[in-house]
Amino acid sequence: MKSFVQYGAGNIGRGFIGQVFSQAGYEIKFVDVNMEVISAINSEHRYPVNILSNDASEEIWVKNVSGIDGVNSKLVAEAICDADMMATAVGVNILPKIVPNLVAGIKMRISEKNYTPFNIIICENLIDADKLLHQLIFEHLNEDEKKYFDQYIGLVEASIGRMVPIMTEEMKAGNLLRVCVERYCELPVDRAAFKGEIPDVPHLFPYSPFEFYIKRKLFLHNMGHCLTAFLGELNGDTYIWESIRNPYIKLFVLRAMTDSAVALSKKFQIPIEDIMDHVADLMLRFSNVALGDTNERVGKDIKRKLSKEDRFVGTLRMLEEVGGSSINVCLGIALGLSLETKVEEEAIVFLENTSGITKTDSVYLQILAFYKAIQNRSDLQALLQESEELKTEQLSKKIMV
Repeated sequence: MKSFVQYGAGNIGRGFIGQVFSQAGYEIKFVDVNMEVISAINSEHRYPVNILSNDASEEIWVKNVSGIDGVNSKLVAEAICDADMMATAVGVNILPKIVPNLVAGIKMRISEKNYTPFNIIICENLIDADKLLHQLIFEHLNEDEKKYFDQYIGLVEASIGRMVPIMTEEMKAGNLLRVCVERYCELPVDRAAFKGEIPDVPHLFPYSPFEFYIKRKLFLHNMGHCLTAFLGELNGDTYIWESIRNPYIKLFVLRAMTDSAVALSKKFQIPIEDIMDHVADLMLRFSNVALGDTNERVGKDIKRKLSKEDRFVGTLRMLEEVGGSSINVCLGIALGLSLETKVEEEAIVFLENTSGITKTDSVYLQILAFYKAIQNRSDLQALLQESEELKTEQLSKKIMV
């Protein structure tokens, strides 16, 4: 049986990557520092995945699984040395911390003269995750090891679109390993990054150029999802499905995602109809009541989500590049600022230092206008009026130019 190392036994690792490769005939070896989870995996050697939708639910069992303590570098290295392929799903902030174990495994493959191509699928929400991981690994390799790496090790970016909520005790239903997920199960990966043959795995979609999928995920899916959460928190909602059913929130989110879709179409020469089909699918998926996803989960970690290249500012810069409307994305940035800061002075410092948006940016005043309206406790209807006025002002300036 083929061996697959899944670094990260969390919700994405178990509820998506583990499922996909187990069903493709791989033995899955999970690596994690959560010993409660690892012990449970080694005790049961299988776990349930519940696929939830508004219409029905389905339970499947992921089998042929085992666990490895991520602190045990020797065991991790041996697993990587013997594996046919692996993936990471640990979170952007944790990625650097697993590099020593990755390096140990790669060096063991070199010492054992293993010249079989080895691909690492990077399942992290980060643009250029492959370049970051390449840099981090190369710091620990000598010149000969670097040559081996470049010839035999593939760093393959992936676009993780499946939504997995934080598991409550009720959702676990007495099983620590149970994961609840949506039905969507597509794993786009960077075709050009593979070394050797690309494995024939159901639900794995190799694509090139892959930049389109990475930016579609971050600037369309993640941006729209997070905007829903921000607006929902402003409105006092608990769940994503609850928020997206509000007509004002639905309008804001649809407008922002449409602006992004138009920009993606222009930038990558992809038919707008194809991207808008994806938008419609996302809007439907956001309304999945059974998934029970919360605004708190989707909207957390604001500093990262308002950073220079992440979902909001990254979308903003893309819109500026192709000449698209940015009003609705500006609202998202202002909403995040209102959740993270208390007064305008703090917001300005945050905007400049974290988001890289200064007084010289054309959107600067628009973001602050939304921020002031939110701080003045404007409701959704008032924000819609504010957005219409700012959009009219923006169009007037373009006409004058």
